[in-house]
Amino acid sequence: MFWTDLIMGVILMLSGLALYRFPMLISGVNTMSKKRLAKVDLDGLKRAFRNVFLICGAAMLLLGGLSTMVHVPMGVHLIVLVVVMMALVVACMLLSKRYDMGLQGEEGKKERRKNWIGVIISIVAFAVILFFFFKGNKPATVEVSGDYITAKGSGYSASIPLNDITEANVLTDWPSFPIRTNGIATDDVAIGHFRKKGGESCMLFVCDDGGPLLEVRTVDGKLYYLNCATEEETMEMIAKVKGR
Repeated sequence: MFWTDLIMGVILMLSGLALYRFPMLISGVNTMSKKRLAKVDLDGLKRAFRNVFLICGAAMLLLGGLSTMVHVPMGVHLIVLVVVMMALVVACMLLSKRYDMGLQGEEGKKERRKNWIGVIISIVAFAVILFFFFKGNKPATVEVSGDYITAKGSGYSASIPLNDITEANVLTDWPSFPIRTNGIATDDVAIGHFRKKGGESCMLFVCDDGGPLLEVRTVDGKLYYLNCATEEETMEMIAKVKGR
């Protein structure tokens, strides 16, 4: 994620400098009539936009620099990125209101209402993104109950009949899953449909801290890799499968 942080930081800082040098690039300003633009404190607006973009860009560069000295989980990178973008959008909306005298009084009541609606929608949208990220970053639940192995996580699920298992191996050396066809993969979890090195399709319910993997093949040719949130839970799950 270092290069992502670096590129985002540079883009944001250059954007801030460009908006200060060419304020007509600011959304809405370039479509205003001269009479309407006369009600905007353009100098204050362009300085404020520049400062917000520079601060957000500096935050991304700081995160990228920090990641070269200590391990920063991918989840932290993504959270910071989402928060920075949310702060950027909301700040720009609020600054547009502050420096636009045309939005004051009864004359600008309708525009102010639109502005606040935009702020609320942006906050809700970013909150939803964070919610699904945290949900997707949680380890899958893998249980052995009755005659099935059931696995659920991040909207994916599998129910594997124990009687359909033709092969069950415990792997301490994890195979490579370079291709994600339909799933979620972070530093901590991998859930969904992937392809192994060589192209074989498989389904993963895997947690990085969960210890060894249980490799399961079934009579219908499906391949699964499973473990739990902790190594202790994984070993209990494997014991139940092997004991059948």
